[in-house]
This record gives sequence, structure tokens and C-alpha cells, in this order.
Amino acid sequence: MTTNGPGTTGERPALQRVVVHVALRSRGQLLVRSGPGGGGDVPGGVLPWAVLAHGETPAAGAHRALAAVGAPPARTGPPLEIRDAVRRALGEEVPGHAGGVDLHTVHVVLSAQVADHALRERAGAARWVPDPGDHPLVADALARVEPAELERLQVPDDDRTPVLRQRLAAYAVVVSPAGEILLTRLSPITPSPGRWTLPGGGVDHGEHPLAAAVREVHEETGMEVDVDGLADIGSEHFTGRSPRGVLEDFHAVRVLVTATARRVRDPQVLDVGGSTDLGSWVPLADATQWGLVGVAHRGVQIALRQRDGEPAKRQVGRS
Repeated sequence: MTTNGPGTTGERPALQRVVVHVALRSRGQLLVRSGPGGGGDVPGGVLPWAVLAHGETPAAGAHRALAAVGAPPARTGPPLEIRDAVRRALGEEVPGHAGGVDLHTVHVVLSAQVADHALRERAGAARWVPDPGDHPLVADALARVEPAELERLQVPDDDRTPVLRQRLAAYAVVVSPAGEILLTRLSPITPSPGRWTLPGGGVDHGEHPLAAAVREVHEETGMEVDVDGLADIGSEHFTGRSPRGVLEDFHAVRVLVTATARRVRDPQVLDVGGSTDLGSWVPLADATQWGLVGVAHRGVQIALRQRDGEPAKRQVGRS
């Protein structure tokens, strides 16, 4: 499992961020945002969107994106699509960083549902357009860096002030034909040694989350997998000490995918000395008795739902 956060790429600071987009459909139409930062060069407008704030859940980010265009809160569903883009932010967009900041923006599209009458009565800076069947997203250059995001690049003067850290990670729900889920055990260097989780870990700067999930499964279990679809996105926010002893105001954002092993075999940890010290195939019926962390509990729920015939979504891309 890798770790990531504020760092540098060459001589410039690097910032990874998440932008949440909301795909709200009704009767063959799609809600799009208009006005400044809305249409860009996309005919007909783009999906309502918001930069995920520190400590904010993706669902809360989606609600904020809808509120910004006058739409009421909606019930969000699983991610429909993930794209990402890399660019250098310069000048007044990143004050205090004369050489610019290397940005890796991960765009996550969430499905949403709301009562038709409530939306049509309250919609403001948005309009309905015929559903194009895809997801028109704001141009990456228009999703400008917000001042609060730059705070994550700052290092406090003393060790009593927590470092702001937003960490994007990707995890895979892998189930064998025999009905066993692939789990990994957390090593002694982690905050929860001996407990079990899904194979997965931090998304590197410039890496697509789905590529990160495939890489992490291989590093932690030795197995090659193919991603089947997107399953979930969630987050957790707390303050605590990292394995290096650094006090962090930690915002974990987690993407879960479903995946299939190309060849089922005994797991072998390749990243020796990291956060994983063992892998195992565990019968789904027994998995909840294995001392799971939260993300693994969610993975088991997804696996059971998949077993019962509910397919995962599959749309990915790079802007």
C-alpha cells in the first residue's frame, strides 16, 4: 500500500484533488449547469460540480454542487465514471507558488435522484437538456484551485499543529468463482495491525484510480486483476498520528471497484515491509468474523450484492 499527499514533482509542489460531478437525469433529460464556469466549450452546458473540500464526504460535495445551481438536495448513488487530468497551475491561481503547482485532478461523476416536482420548482442556474448519454464535464482548467486547497501544501511551524492531508485511495473487491473474497492483513507498521482490509492503497500523483487499484492488488497479493466496474466512493475524516509519527488532520477518500483475478492462486505479498503482511481468500459467509476494518466491511456488502446479481458500473477515462 502506498501513501500519498502534498509533495513535489521535480521542483514544484504537487497537489492531488477530487472534483465531484452530479448526473441528475429525469424523463430522458439531464440537468446541466450554465453561467460562469458552467458551459465552457461544451455545447449545452456541463454537470453541476464542486471541488471536494477537506473533510467533506462525496455525497455532501454533490449536495453542495446541486445547491450552487438552485437544485434541492438529492439522494446520491454509486459513481458512474472517473476521469483524471494533470496540468500545471500558474500565476494568480496559486498565489505564493511562483513556479506553479502540479495538479492531479480526479473527476468523479455520481448518480443522483430527486423528486421531479421539487427540482422543476427550484432549479435556478441550471437547465434541462436532452440526455446525451454521456457526462459533459467542466473543462479541467475551469476547475480552478481554491485557496483552502493550498493550505494542504503548508507545513506547520510546530508538531502540535496537524498537517492537512487529503488522501485518495483505491481498493478492489475481488471474488473468486468459489465465492471467496480476497482480503489482506494490515502489518505492524499500520494503526490497525492484524486486522483485515481490501487490497488497495494510495493513488499516486498522475495515476488513474483504477490503475492504482490494479497495481495495489498486484503489490499486496501478487495477482493480476481486471477491473469490472466502479462500486462505491466514500470518505473518513479524523485527526491522528501517521505511521511516521506526524500529527495529521486526515481526510481519506476511498474509491472501491470490483475486479476479477486473471488466475486465482494463493496470495503472495510482493511489497514486503509495507502495510500488508499477508493475503488470503476468505469465504464470503465467514468474512465478517475476520476482524475487518470499515472499508473491508463495505467490500463484503458489495460482494454480496454482486453475488445477488446487481452489476457494477463501468465508465472510466482521462480528461
